[in-house]
Order: sequence, then C-alpha cells, then structure tokens
Amino acid sequence: MVLYFTGTGNSRFIARKLGDLLGDSIYSIGDDLRNGRTGHFTQESTLVFVVPTYMSRMPPKVEKYIQDSDFLGCGCAYFVFSAAQAVGNAEKYCKRLCDKKNLIYMGTAAVKSPANYVVMYDVLPKSKAEQEMERSIPAMEKLADQMRHHSMIKLDDSFGGHKPFSVLAPAILKMASAKDFHVSDACISCGSCERVCPLGNVSLQNGKPVWGAKCTHCMGCISVCPPKAIDYGKKTQDRNRYYLP
Repeated sequence: MVLYFTGTGNSRFIARKLGDLLGDSIYSIGDDLRNGRTGHFTQESTLVFVVPTYMSRMPPKVEKYIQDSDFLGCGCAYFVFSAAQAVGNAEKYCKRLCDKKNLIYMGTAAVKSPANYVVMYDVLPKSKAEQEMERSIPAMEKLADQMRHHSMIKLDDSFGGHKPFSVLAPAILKMASAKDFHVSDACISCGSCERVCPLGNVSLQNGKPVWGAKCTHCMGCISVCPPKAIDYGKKTQDRNRYYLP
C-alpha cells in the first residue's frame, strides 16, 4: 500500500505513479486527518509513505498520524519525500518511527519536485513546474524497481543538506498559522480551497473562505484558487501559484 499526504499535489503525483508501477493501492492520509481519524492497517507486507518535505523533515501532523495509527501484521516500510532541495536528517526520524511501530525500516529516498512554498519565494509557472515533475519519473521508476525486489533504498547525497533544520523543524512548524491568509473580491466562491485542505481547516462562510486554527502551511488553498484570490499577507502578491491536479 502507498500512503501519501499532499498539499499542492507533488506527493500525490509520486504516490499514484508508484502505485501504478507497483500494482498497489494508494491511500490518502489527508482524508483521515480531515475527518479526525487515525489509520488502521493490517497484513500489509509493504508500506510506502510518500510525504512532502517541511524544513527537511516529515510534516509534524503526518508524523503524529503514523505514531497514532495501527499497523498490525505489517512488514516493510519505505519513505519517499517530495523535495525541492534537501531532507536533512529525515532518515533518522523515519527509522525511529519504524522502531516505535514495529515496522521493518527499508530506507528513505527523495524525488526532485517543484518548490511550492509561495510564502517564502516565487514558485515556477505551472507549465514549468509540471515539466519538472515529469522529469522525475525515471527516479520513481528506479525506486519502484527496488521496492519490487524488496531492496533497501538509500537517500541520494544531493538531498542530504540542511540537517540542522530537521532538529529545529517541530518547534518552528508549531508556529504555523493561517491568520495572515485573506481573500479578495476576485473570489468566485468555488470552494476549491475548502475541498483541497488536507486538515479540513478551510470552510466557506457566506461564500468566502474562513481559516481555522489547524493550518500546517501546505499552501494547498492559496495554490489551487482559480482566480488567485487568496494571498498570505502581502508576501504572495504577484507571485506564481503551483498546484498539480
């Protein structure tokens, strides 16, 4: 089974591709988080967790989801990060998770993916971002072949930077807030932001999005908005938006 969490679509793209290559089912962790559920998995010989990189670490809410879920009779676990640059010491924490959940750790890898944290920087135009994701398909094919043969996978050295971030990430990400998200009169009340939020943190009230307190800064809401009506303070004005359907 391939389990994934996504904000703007990169991890979902990787999960679907790996699922197709492995002939395996895919499962959305976001669906469980949106509905306040933990997971209950039994007799899965191989689990593949596909997640985005948040400050060189797995998103804290996903890490907690894995800690709180049941994996009864399950065997091997692989971890695949969608990453623009580096995943720091993520391997260490993935292995620690496996030890806690009695899973056989089979390694951590990263797939080069378009950066999407528009709060910090401009992102690629949609067409170029999609091209970058397509260029990573050979890396996914290689990973799937290794998984098919139950081989250990290893993180490429090019993704090994930013190790100090992995230690600081939980404290910094705990401060993530939706308070600076706002919507302009360009909003068409389509509800895309509400539907895409993996935590169920956005709701339409009187036809306009309102944000709650569970934001993880996945950038799904701001990226999916068709008329670009959502911004985060003044930082994101006139910047590109990237969402992979």
